[in-house]
Amino acid sequence: MQVTLVLSSLLLAVAVSAYPAQGPESKAVILSQEQEVNFDGNFKNKFETDNGIKQDAVGYAKAGAEGPVSVVQGTNSYVAPDGSVVSIGYTADEFGYHPYGAHLPTSPPIPAEIQESLKLLASLPSTPEPQYQ
Repeated sequence: MQVTLVLSSLLLAVAVSAYPAQGPESKAVILSQEQEVNFDGNFKNKFETDNGIKQDAVGYAKAGAEGPVSVVQGTNSYVAPDGSVVSIGYTADEFGYHPYGAHLPTSPPIPAEIQESLKLLASLPSTPEPQYQ
């Protein structure tokens, strides 16, 4: 009997610790929501919650080199713990996922010496491909 009680207590402790904590985000209320899904695959989705989360996305098909291509464009924003609003926009298409936003890192500019080297390399004549038999 005592072994069963100890095992049951241990299993209950494991189950409780595995359950995710309930933070304020889990109790967010949806203030507005709009959805439109068409039979041709186009869609629009937009919502806003009372804790500052906003999302707006549209999806559609466009003509590509190898047939129709799905494209999704949208924006997301939320309030960071320091109170600032973080916004990110994105496009996803045949070329991949392309996010943009003021908080995202950017690459440093290419030094002038490297740019000159690249121009020189581009101006050189190309060598013919070797012919194998």
